[in-house]
Amino acid sequence: MPAGRIKRFGVLGLSLLLAAWVTAARLNAAPTPEQTEKLRTAEAALQKGESLYKGGKIGASAAALKAAQASLIELADAKELARQLQPLSRRLINLHDNLAVEGANVAALPQAIKSLTDAPAEKPAATQSPANPANPPKTTVNRPTRPSSNRNQPVAGEISFTRQVAPMLVGKCGNCHVTAAKGQFSMATFASLMRGSKSGAVVLPGKGNSSRIVEVIESKDMPRGGGSVAKDELAMLSKWIDQGAKFDGANAGDSLAGLAPAGAAKMMPEPALSVVAATGKESVLFSRDIAPVIADNCVGCHGTQNNPGGQLRLESFAALLKGGTSGLCVQPGKPAASLIVRKIKGLSGDRMPLRKPPLSDAVIAKFEKWIAEGAKFDGYDPNQTMEIVAATYIAGVQTHEQLAAARAERSRKIWRLAIPDDKPNEKETKNFLIMGNVGPEMLDQVATAAEKDVATIARLYRVPDDKPLVKGKMTIFVCNQRFDYSEFGKMVEDREIPAADRGHFRYNVVNAYGAIVPPLNGEYSMLALVGQQIGGMYISSLGRPPQWFGEGAGAVIGLQMDSKDPRLKAWQEAVPRVVSSGLKPEGFMTRSLPEEANEILSMGFVKTMMATSGRFNSLLKSLREGEDFEIAFRRAYGATPSQAAMYWAAKHSG
Repeated sequence: MPAGRIKRFGVLGLSLLLAAWVTAARLNAAPTPEQTEKLRTAEAALQKGESLYKGGKIGASAAALKAAQASLIELADAKELARQLQPLSRRLINLHDNLAVEGANVAALPQAIKSLTDAPAEKPAATQSPANPANPPKTTVNRPTRPSSNRNQPVAGEISFTRQVAPMLVGKCGNCHVTAAKGQFSMATFASLMRGSKSGAVVLPGKGNSSRIVEVIESKDMPRGGGSVAKDELAMLSKWIDQGAKFDGANAGDSLAGLAPAGAAKMMPEPALSVVAATGKESVLFSRDIAPVIADNCVGCHGTQNNPGGQLRLESFAALLKGGTSGLCVQPGKPAASLIVRKIKGLSGDRMPLRKPPLSDAVIAKFEKWIAEGAKFDGYDPNQTMEIVAATYIAGVQTHEQLAAARAERSRKIWRLAIPDDKPNEKETKNFLIMGNVGPEMLDQVATAAEKDVATIARLYRVPDDKPLVKGKMTIFVCNQRFDYSEFGKMVEDREIPAADRGHFRYNVVNAYGAIVPPLNGEYSMLALVGQQIGGMYISSLGRPPQWFGEGAGAVIGLQMDSKDPRLKAWQEAVPRVVSSGLKPEGFMTRSLPEEANEILSMGFVKTMMATSGRFNSLLKSLREGEDFEIAFRRAYGATPSQAAMYWAAKHSG
C-alpha cells in the first residue's frame, strides 16, 4: 500500500484491516486432519444423543451429549472450523436443555461451548467494514406503540399471559411445576418459567414450535398428572411464544397462580385412586402376573428407601396407586396413558427397569392387559409388600409338601436375620420345623409339647383326620433367652416386644411361625405357651380373620392346653381391671391400646364368644368356607364385632 494511502487510512484503521485479513486467512485455512477427525467424532456423538433422546432413552442420550461436548471443547479455539462449530454448538445446547427439562443429570454448559454460537457463520470478517469500537451499531427493535400508563397490556391480537396462558398452565401443570418443581423445572413465577430448568430454557421467545414446553405437550409426554391440554390451548400457548412470550403483569416474580384471575383456573387435583377388588373374571391377576415382576425388578430402586427414584414407591399395591413426582403411574382402563407402561416400553425417559434387561414383550403385554381390565387387586391386603402378595398367591396353589419346603427355607432366612451369630439347631416333626439357639433336649421338649397340642386342638375343633392342622407346616423359633427374643422382634418385625411377653405368632399364608422363650424354672407352662402360638396360627389360617381374633383365640386355646398356667391365668384375671380402666372398650380391635391391654382384652372378649360354642363353631365354619369375617360374625352373633365388644365391656366393667 502506498505511504500516502497508509497515512490517510490511519494507523488504527490499518491495524483493524490487518486483523481482519488475518482472521479471514484463518477462517479460510484448511483444518488439520486431527481437527477434522475430532469434528466428525463430535458430530457423530451429538447425532447419537439426539436420536437417543427422540427414542426416550434419556440416560444414554446424556452420556452421548457428554462425549460430544468434550470433543467440541477441544475444538473451541479452532477458528478454521468456526462455520461448522456454530450449528453444532447450537444443536448441543438445544439437546442439553431438553435433557435438563427431562430431569437428566447433566452439568451446566461451560462458557467455551456457549461462545461457539457467537462465531461468524455467514461472511468472513475480512469482507465486512471495520467497526468503530467507540460507536457500536445500534439494534432497532420494532415494538407496538402503547400508552405509557398501559405499556404492559397486550395490543389487539396478542395473547395475554396473565389472562390466558397463566390460568391454563396453573390448571394443567400446577401440581407438578407451580406448587412443586418436579424434574427440576418450576413455573412458580413468570421469571422461573422463562428461566426453565436449572441449565436451560423451555420457552424460546418467537419460536413456539421449537420451544421445549410445546414439544412435550404436543408429544403427550406432559402433563403427567392425569390431565391433558386441549388442541386450542396448545395452539394458544404456541402463539403466545411466537409473539415473543411477553409478560403483561406487574411483577415477573409474582406467584403464577396469583396472576390468574380469581376462579379462572383451579389447581387440577391428582385423581385419587382407590383399591378396586378383582371380580375373578380377569385374565391377568395382579398377585400372579404383576406383583412378582415389580418385586424382582422395581422395588430395589422404588422401595422403602428415603429417596426412591421419582419419589415413586412400589413396595405395595397401595403405594403403587399413589404414584410419584411425575403423577399417577397407573390410569385404570388406559394402558397407553399409564406412565408405568410408558416407562417399561421406553417411551418416556429412561427405559425401566434401569440397569437391567428390558421386560419381555409378553410381560409388558400383561401389564397393559391388567390396566385395561381396570388395574384391580386380587390380594388380601393392599399394604402388604409386593413380595408377600406374590408369595401368597404361590402359597395358595402349592401342595402341603411344597408349601412346607418353601416355609422352611423362609424360616432359615428369618433366623439368619434375627440372630445371625448363632447357628440354630433344628428338629422336624409331622407338623413342625422347630429351630433355635438351644440344645437338642430343649428342642425335643418343645416338639413333644407342640405335637400334643396339635392333637388336642384338632379334637376340640373337629379338624378332619386326613388334613393337617395348618397347611404347609408351622415353624417354632426357640430363643435361648429373653434378650434373643427381643432381638427377634427388632430385626424381623421391626418392633419392641412387650417386656412381659414370652411368645407370639405370625400368620399370613406365606409365613406361619411362633417365637417363644421356653420356661426354665417352671414359671409358666410349656404346653400353654406353645399351644397359644399354635392355636393362634390355626384360627388365623381359617380365611382372613383380623389379628385380634387370632391372638385372643390363641390365648384361650393356650389356657385350654393347661388351665393352671400362671401367665395366661393372670391375663384372664386382669380383664375386669383393664375393662374398667377407662380405655376405649373396642380399642383392642384396632390395636390402638397399650400392647398388654390389647392382649388381655382380646383374650377376654374371644373367651366370651367361645362360651357359646354353637355360635363360635358357626363362625369358624363360615371362615373355613371363605366368607368375610365381618359378615360371618354378624350372622353368628347378631351384631358387628365393635357393637358386641362394647356390650361385652359394659357387662364386664367393675
